[in-house]
Amino acid sequence: MTRLFRIVVAHVVAVCIAGCVSQASTVPTAVVTPQRAKVMPADRVKDAVAIGKSTKADVIASLGETLVISFDTGYEVWVYRLANDTSAKAAPTPRIASTGSEKAWPLTAAEFVILFAPSGLVAKTRIRPAP
Repeated sequence: MTRLFRIVVAHVVAVCIAGCVSQASTVPTAVVTPQRAKVMPADRVKDAVAIGKSTKADVIASLGETLVISFDTGYEVWVYRLANDTSAKAAPTPRIASTGSEKAWPLTAAEFVILFAPSGLVAKTRIRPAP
């Protein structure tokens, strides 16, 4: 009886340990290219991209390479920094960088963001104002 009890306890412990083993994460991840976002004039991006028609090659040809964020789902986000508008009456509120990152990420007025679908075509675009 003692031998049977030990075997049952060993199996219970093995099942408990097997239940605690974690599986691979199913949370989507993203990969960011080391290249900086390209700064360009705002008037250049307005007609450079056609939603549902422009491909990655078309965008590179018209706007150039920039910061790319690739998701494991196949989507990609491309970010172009827009140059400050010096003719504007109100200057943008300066941001204080506590980590010294202003060298790697210059302060600009806005960003032009492009979302590419897994097919390689532009799915959405938007101009994101500066925070």
